[in-house]
Order: sequence, then C-alpha cells, then structure tokens
Amino acid sequence: MQPGASARIKERQDQPEHLNRLLAYSHFYKTAMWWRRIRTWGNVLLALTAPLLAVFLPAGASTRGAIVAAWLVLGKTVLKGIEGSATLRAANIQELYDTRLFHLNWNQALVGRQPVPDDVSSAARHIREHGPYLDWYSIDLGDTPWPGDVLLCQRQSAVWSRRDHHAYGAFLAIGGGSWAVAIIMFALVRDMTLLTFLVALFLPSAAALLDTIELAREHWQQSTKRRQVEDDIHDVWTTYQARPADIPAEECRRLQDATYLLRRDGPPVPKWFYDRRRHETAAVTNDGTTVLRSSSDPG
Repeated sequence: MQPGASARIKERQDQPEHLNRLLAYSHFYKTAMWWRRIRTWGNVLLALTAPLLAVFLPAGASTRGAIVAAWLVLGKTVLKGIEGSATLRAANIQELYDTRLFHLNWNQALVGRQPVPDDVSSAARHIREHGPYLDWYSIDLGDTPWPGDVLLCQRQSAVWSRRDHHAYGAFLAIGGGSWAVAIIMFALVRDMTLLTFLVALFLPSAAALLDTIELAREHWQQSTKRRQVEDDIHDVWTTYQARPADIPAEECRRLQDATYLLRRDGPPVPKWFYDRRRHETAAVTNDGTTVLRSSSDPG
C-alpha cells in the first residue's frame, strides 16, 4: 500500500472476504460470552435462592456451602478456560480482519500463524443476519489518505471500547453493590446471627459477588488501557495532522499490537449491552473523528 493513496476502508469492509472475517470473530466472541453466561447465571442462581433456602431449609446450609465451593472451582477452572480459548480465537480472527482491511503486516511473533480460511468460513456461517455488521467502521473518513484513515479507524475502536468497558464496569459494580446491601438488609430483618448470615446468605452469594467485583475491576482496567491507546493515537495524529499520508505505517502497526493484546487478554462486553449503546457511541465517535479531520484541514 502506497502512502497517500486511499485504502477504501469504507467500501472494502463490506466485501465478502472482509465481512466473513468480521462474522467469524463475532461468532467466537458470542461463544465466549455463552460460556461466561453459564458461569454467571450459575452464580446468580445460587445467590438468588440463598434467602429462600435460608428460610425454608435452614438445616441444609453446610450442603449448600459445599455446592457453592464446587461451583466456584468449576467456574474458575474449566468454564473460564473454555471461555478464554474462544476469546483467543476471536481475537486472532479480528486481527486478521483488521490487518487485511488496513493493509498492515501480520505480526506472527505476537499473534502466531494466521487463522485458516476454512475455519473462518465455517465460523462465519453461524451468523445468518449480516445487517448489524455492515459499515462496521462507521466514521466518515472523507478523503483521508492511508495510513491516516487506518489511524482514525483504530481511534474509533479505542474510544468505543473505552466507553463501553467503563460503562459496563459501572453497571456491574452497581448491581453487585445492590445485591450485597439487599442480603444484609434481609439478614437484619430476619434477625440472623453473624454465623447464620455468613453460612446461609453470604457464602452462597460469594461466587456471584466475587465474580462481579473481579469483572468490574477488569472492565475498568481495560477502559484505562484503551484510554492509553487512544492517547497514543491522538499524539500521532497531532504530529502528522497536516500530512496524514506521512504517518509511519510502523506507528499503526504498534498501535494495532497494543489493541490486539487488549482484545486477547481483556473481558468482552456483552452484545446486549453493546447493542443498547451502539447508536449513541457511533454518533459520538463520528463527531470526534470529524473534529480531528477538520483540525487537519488548512482551510
């Protein structure tokens, strides 16, 4: 790809070869979230049934404690391992999608071998509705030349993820805090002793509360790291805003490496939460891109 030419990202991203990669990595992210939901809803079920069992079956507290402990071990080992495997496959295919779309070199030392086309095609076939995946990079790139257009797309990804991770972390923290207050109030109303509260209510809720606290922290950490990538992008853009074609491709590759690591190691945002915020976030990132592009226009 020659600097100064257009990568035609807006046009090419909806072509079958690129769209299939987008569908494939979305499928694996959905698979990862499915396994996370099993772990989450198991924790929630234990937490929600704890007050009822404490009232109607108080003698079974020790048995419930053993079940909670076994589920906690299972969730932290087997279920989390399967989820991580699906997330890794998704991140690798997403890296293939971005590098091919952006005309960036593949970093085999970091990512490993490229995903096999047959596996990509097989995964893509699991998603029948293509509408939500069209115009994935939705910002207006105008006539921004390569690799400036790549940098702007990387920025949209960083800003979008930073906002969603921060908001979802707050959602989890509020939910977990509300449940903690609820079981404490329930124990006070029932005039429970501290030991009864710990065994009958806190222990069955511990898995859900710990998972919520840990996940909220991970999402906030992910948001902070996305902000760092976003700041790096702004520094590069500021340096070359008058001549985006002169942006070194190595800078885009460096930022892509940072993004890949965050995708590989960070928690995904659930699709339902992403979908609720999509319209607003698309508008916000498009406005931000417009401001950046206008700042580089000498007119």
